[in-house]
Amino acid sequence: MVEIDEFKEKTGMTLHEQYMKHHPQILSDFEDEMPRIWGKRWKANTLIGKLRTVLLHRPGKEFLSVGKPTPWPPHDSSLSAWRMSYKPSDLTELTRDYERLAKAYRDQGVEVVERKPDPNNPPYQVKAIYTDDVCHPAVYGQVILRMYDNIRKGEELPTYQTLADVGCPVVGMITGNGMAEGGNIGWLDEKHLYAAVHYPRSNTMEPELWRANDWGHEQLKRIIHMQDPEVDVRILPGYGPRPQLTHYSMIDRHTSVANPKWLDKYLLDWLRSEMDWKFVIPPDELCRVDQGMPVGPETGVVLEPMKIMVPSGEPKATKWLEKNGVEVIEVDIPSLVGPRNSGSIHCAAGSLRRDLEPKT
Repeated sequence: MVEIDEFKEKTGMTLHEQYMKHHPQILSDFEDEMPRIWGKRWKANTLIGKLRTVLLHRPGKEFLSVGKPTPWPPHDSSLSAWRMSYKPSDLTELTRDYERLAKAYRDQGVEVVERKPDPNNPPYQVKAIYTDDVCHPAVYGQVILRMYDNIRKGEELPTYQTLADVGCPVVGMITGNGMAEGGNIGWLDEKHLYAAVHYPRSNTMEPELWRANDWGHEQLKRIIHMQDPEVDVRILPGYGPRPQLTHYSMIDRHTSVANPKWLDKYLLDWLRSEMDWKFVIPPDELCRVDQGMPVGPETGVVLEPMKIMVPSGEPKATKWLEKNGVEVIEVDIPSLVGPRNSGSIHCAAGSLRRDLEPKT
């Protein structure tokens, strides 16, 4: 049988010969190829490196569903069922505050990526404004997390679609019965990450039903170790009080605004022994109790070392932070954050790109 080789006839070389001569296998590193193939260097495995791209969500018609029966059992119409302290009459205030927040980031040179609208009919994702919970940076790219309750389930898909549209690689996804949310996960530096299994909730003692369970965080750990096996990933147990979430109070490399007495003993030992952690201890009058744990003044979102963005309304805290060398950018967004809403400005900022953090 005579085989007709179009490649040989047209080019003088068989297809096999072309592979051998012109198309050798190339061993390369995904991270090195990101700028060329994925358009940008999608790394945010630090909370201190200068923020370059942030993921926000514009409040939409989902807020007009508040006060109606929830689309999940038991179909309750109360504010509590919607995890809201108020029922918006329209979107004017929410939109105003969102525009202020987006402008504040742009004024600092940060690129804003807006998450796609709630695709449901009727829309219900009133907590989608807290974009930090739904995806989280791995060593590079983002991991789609898996939400624990009905009010937040479904945010994963539009988040995934948004990342795909802007070219940000999704390098993993929590599946099975794993659960993990970004609020309990934090990079302490590029080689240290911790994931707190959420403290036992008052409505269940079954560990697989906690907001962030062991299997969800074990999956996250495996994804990170596939990219960099040297990252020290600590999964903190959920028995007893919630550990003070150190990454929510950082201002500089290995530095947070907190009293070390507030921290879990073993978390504190790890921070001090391996990272030489520093604490800026706030005065008692600037502290509060959050879910049974003392916390200091909000440090919001770190824009770069010793520069933060916080909600306005705490002038004494701002003055104290500035006295300690922190540059504070205030933004007036009362409808998006506590005490009126259920999350913080940190929750409302998904870090997609950051510079490498300084080594000193």
